[in-house]
Amino acid sequence: MGNKEYKTSEEVKHRAEEAIGHSFKEIFELARKFQQENGLKEKHGKGNIGQAYEEGWFNYACNEEAEPDFKDADIELKVTPFLINSRGYRAKERLSLGKINYRDENWNEYEESRFWTKNHHLLVMYYQYIKGVKREKFSVEKVDEILLEELPERDQMIIQHDWEKIARYVKEGKAHELSERDFMYLSPARKGSGGDEKVKYNDKYPKAKPRAYSFKKSYMTKLFNERMLTTEEISYILPDTVLSKEKEFDDILIETLKPYLGRTVESLKKEFPNYRNGYSDKNDIVKQIYKSENDLEETDEFQKANYKLRTLTVDEKGTPTQDMPFSAFDFEGLLKEKNWTESIAYDEMVDSKFLLVIFSKNAEGQEILNNALIWYIPKKDVNKVKDVWEEARRVIKNGIKLQQKLSHDRAGRLIFIYENNFPKSSFNKVAHVRNKAGESEYFCENANSVKLKKPAEVITLKEIPEELKDTPIPTGEYMTKQCFWYNKKYMKQQIKDFIKSY
Repeated sequence: MGNKEYKTSEEVKHRAEEAIGHSFKEIFELARKFQQENGLKEKHGKGNIGQAYEEGWFNYACNEEAEPDFKDADIELKVTPFLINSRGYRAKERLSLGKINYRDENWNEYEESRFWTKNHHLLVMYYQYIKGVKREKFSVEKVDEILLEELPERDQMIIQHDWEKIARYVKEGKAHELSERDFMYLSPARKGSGGDEKVKYNDKYPKAKPRAYSFKKSYMTKLFNERMLTTEEISYILPDTVLSKEKEFDDILIETLKPYLGRTVESLKKEFPNYRNGYSDKNDIVKQIYKSENDLEETDEFQKANYKLRTLTVDEKGTPTQDMPFSAFDFEGLLKEKNWTESIAYDEMVDSKFLLVIFSKNAEGQEILNNALIWYIPKKDVNKVKDVWEEARRVIKNGIKLQQKLSHDRAGRLIFIYENNFPKSSFNKVAHVRNKAGESEYFCENANSVKLKKPAEVITLKEIPEELKDTPIPTGEYMTKQCFWYNKKYMKQQIKDFIKSY
């Protein structure tokens, strides 16, 4: 077979960098030529891009062995997409790192495992995915050489910890219980079309779904931004000590808060005085408990593992006083999202893990730090969120309506308000859409509002009160910003077993 020889990783990287700017169309043509000359079959599906580069650009036959693609150079090639959306540069998908061989993997030694052997030295070629552009026009834009043993120490120990956790599941006969959500950076991703296929790996244990090692999309997003774009100073949560096999990152998060449970907010503010008055004061207290200089969601671990912090203040019945909000969405961007699992709402609401910190009042009526838990939405409720996402897109597509109604301001004066036709908390029991801005705005574009590409239909009252007849009416050109929310009654059910009495 006419394989070109690559003796060193430098040779492979140099050849990869030469591919920058060459279109996929050119690469596919070169691949077909190499395959015809060497009697090779063309693959189809996601893997065919990687195969096309190996065989068309590198003139090296693609292999599916538990060894690196380029054996002599001891380096594994990966070709993966990034995209640019309202949140900046993002990985489009997880990075697959090879099939998990439940039966034959060396589950006793991380650095002697098939995973390590194949992936300890990666060459990642990035191309930009642009919706609506034919794949043949894409081209590699950036190349990164990643040695696992040279990643930041915290990354190394979290990746090893994730692998060892997978190993424990398999050795204990629980491979059928594996779930991506339980891992931080390295996850056991479902492999194949997501059907009912299962594989047997031990006669004593239940069959398990086929899975592949993968770096999570959130981890790849952070890696891309850190290594390819910026060198910003990084803030961490984990202490300098190594993460032990017995202790999960989630355990560290909860244990750090335990000494402060039951403390009044007033006493916490005295101990942690660097807080902003108002909505963010509790978040700032929590941040200081973790000794973080940044908001927790800006820390390295939270970003790479897609964790989010939410503080929930509950009333005497255990109901949060507020619904749980997410980022304001871009109306046109939401409409362009065709794939639910690649949407911003999915990433923030479903694919995220939450540190929920609960505040309540004690018997004396003082506000206290009640408890904390790690939470993610149960699988049975995911489609409810999807329904809200789909309905929001339908409203934007078919036309936003603003129904004029009467209300009163804080001084008791009669005013107009405008109710839109986005799905409300009554739409289903899980989530809804409403404005996130502190003040409504329908007359101009500012921090609280957006200009609509397709103006909303403004439906006015048939009879206008005399004192409001000179009040301006919106044209529908502008609208208050909107976002997705988890319903507070839904969150009450999720946290009810964690609320303590003090």
